[in-house]
Amino acid sequence: MSTIVYATDEDIALRASADFALLCPRDQKLAYGADGSFNPADRWTLLSTTVNFAAQGVAPGMLLLLTAPVGTFKPPGEALVVVSATAGSVTLRRKGQPAGVGQPPSPAAGLTGVEFTAPSLVPQIARAGEDLNRRYGIDDLLAGRRSGDLADPKEIRDAVVLTVLHRQYLDMSREAGSGPDVFAAKAGPIKAELDDLLARVVVRWNSLGGLAEPSTSRFSTRLAR
Repeated sequence: MSTIVYATDEDIALRASADFALLCPRDQKLAYGADGSFNPADRWTLLSTTVNFAAQGVAPGMLLLLTAPVGTFKPPGEALVVVSATAGSVTLRRKGQPAGVGQPPSPAAGLTGVEFTAPSLVPQIARAGEDLNRRYGIDDLLAGRRSGDLADPKEIRDAVVLTVLHRQYLDMSREAGSGPDVFAAKAGPIKAELDDLLARVVVRWNSLGGLAEPSTSRFSTRLAR
């Protein structure tokens, strides 16, 4: 099993920000509360007396959805990225931005009564990564072909993102009932893009003892131990 997580919830949300909350199963909620607050002295850190964010698995790269008060977070709310999490607080940033860049989620005077949810697609991300490991011969039991030997893990990050999105859109499509199936309509182009990407991805390896494994593509994967 790979020791590297190739993508994060933020990566998924950056690609499909309008759909992230819909695509994430409700039973994959890591944290929820309605007692959140922001101190005027630190408008990027959400405080809660009822939620132990760190103990419940909230981690950097995940999202926190802020949905109330609705006067501040107009429907469907705002999604911010977790920078760090402790027992009773979580520090946030804007998607795709360094910490502290952009408009803080709280007004200058601070805020109370904040409703928040931490959904996550981490299980789906991990499964997609494992599938790509098998496809490209990445194996932590083989020196030189371990996930830590990858020259640039980001080479397959986009493939993980597209794989997760395609699978989740298909799952949502199955539950769409008799109405217009917008999820199926989105799954098709995502699958076409994924197929094109997989045909082009070349995984490169760091040298081990002065030698490096040959680059790996979908046509050159070597399944050897």
